[in-house]
Amino acid sequence: MLLLLIQTGLFILVVGLLVGALLVDHSGVHGRDYPVFESRAVQSQQLTVAAFALVIVEFLVGTPLLGAVLAALAILWTLWWLPAEHRRFDVAVQSVFDAAPEAVAAVMFDISEQPRWMDSIVRTVLETPGLLRKGSVIRQTLRVSGQDLIAKLVVIELVPYERLVLQVIVKHAELFDLFEVQPHPRGSIVTYSGRHQLSRLNAVLTGWRLPALRRGFAARRTANLERLRAIVHPAPLARQA
Repeated sequence: MLLLLIQTGLFILVVGLLVGALLVDHSGVHGRDYPVFESRAVQSQQLTVAAFALVIVEFLVGTPLLGAVLAALAILWTLWWLPAEHRRFDVAVQSVFDAAPEAVAAVMFDISEQPRWMDSIVRTVLETPGLLRKGSVIRQTLRVSGQDLIAKLVVIELVPYERLVLQVIVKHAELFDLFEVQPHPRGSIVTYSGRHQLSRLNAVLTGWRLPALRRGFAARRTANLERLRAIVHPAPLARQA
């Protein structure tokens, strides 16, 4: 009887934690500030991890052998994601443009043009006075799940008409994009790459999805480059006209 009460209590706690995680995550999506969105996502992940931990405790109470196996697997899985290199993945796509490097870079490095060719970006504004330079801060409005979020980025590196590196200002992860344009016999070779490093909690919960995430980011970057191509040089019929 006591064992049944303990298991029932643990089950209720698990359900409560999962519901709380959903509510917290939902409140973050409906916010406007990306740091708040990130903070709420971390809180949601903490509640979810706590719920899974209680599930393992419940197994330890009811079926100790199975609970011990699950606990060992959970510990090993968590330890695997502790090193940053296990949680980090790079994505890079390249394309050859039939246009001079200066023409490509003039659009690609112009932050005001980003909403025209970068998926999910609604608006981009330079917050730092003056021209774009190393250390400049950019305010970007992103559309996520139908809601607009405001993120801030900082220019890490800028080589005019050659290279631009932007890093998203976040606390629990690492996100940056690299835009590069180099001469090519047919015009320009354009590289759009980036690094993504998940937080430990996020990796523990969703690390199994890393291959799919990598493919998804690569597909979106490839589509973005095609939109950029259409802006840099119009379609053949338009050129003939």
